[in-house]
Amino acid sequence: MTLSVELLAIISVLSLLAYGLKGLTGFGPALLFVPVASVLFNQPLAVAASGVLDATSGAAMTVTDRQIRRGREGFLVGATMAVGTSAGVVALSYIPSIAAAVLLMVAVVIGLASVVIAQRRGPVEESQKIGSRGGAVVGLLAGFIGGITGINGPPLVIYLQRILTPHDLRIVVTRVLLVSAVVRVLTFLVVGDQIANAMLLALVCLPMQLVALLIGTKLSRITSPGMLTTINSTIVAFSVLLAAYNTLWGS
Repeated sequence: MTLSVELLAIISVLSLLAYGLKGLTGFGPALLFVPVASVLFNQPLAVAASGVLDATSGAAMTVTDRQIRRGREGFLVGATMAVGTSAGVVALSYIPSIAAAVLLMVAVVIGLASVVIAQRRGPVEESQKIGSRGGAVVGLLAGFIGGITGINGPPLVIYLQRILTPHDLRIVVTRVLLVSAVVRVLTFLVVGDQIANAMLLALVCLPMQLVALLIGTKLSRITSPGMLTTINSTIVAFSVLLAAYNTLWGS
């Protein structure tokens, strides 16, 4: 894989925007990164690179945030996501590219629905315990979708935003998405598809990613929940257009 100066600039800006969103909200970078990278390269490479970057970003946020390290809430969701993620990555190796692109667009549309629902419902004032059955089901679903498309945050957010405050949601989602990202990378290593190029692409993105996480984390402390949902809505709406383009003309 060769990167021109123009492509390098696009990828760097993309990393800054996508992982600034991650630092701000705890989820969301794949909604922007995967559709754009799929247009620039191909969807399997975009999904693999997104997994590497999600692993590095989740690890960085976990190391720097004591609350993420201390809590155990979401363990079952993370465990079932690991199973679903492995199945999704394997499925990506066999399904037609047009089917994978359609699933990508569906995943981004679900992401748009999640932030619209969040705006209408408003933030939860007091967190509740995550149900074992609901957590297991949403973990499997989110993991499988994420294994194919690289986007597993929306199903989690749709479910968890009903029972967790925005602050607790950010902590739990960061924790379980780190598990999913590590499993996704390991599965790509076993499958042997696109992982070398994905590592190279992730290495190019890493410096801007770390800067973006620092900026996003600092902004999260002074940004209101209403503003966060507005930011999410704007980013996801843009991602829908990119996913639709990739489905109709990129496959």
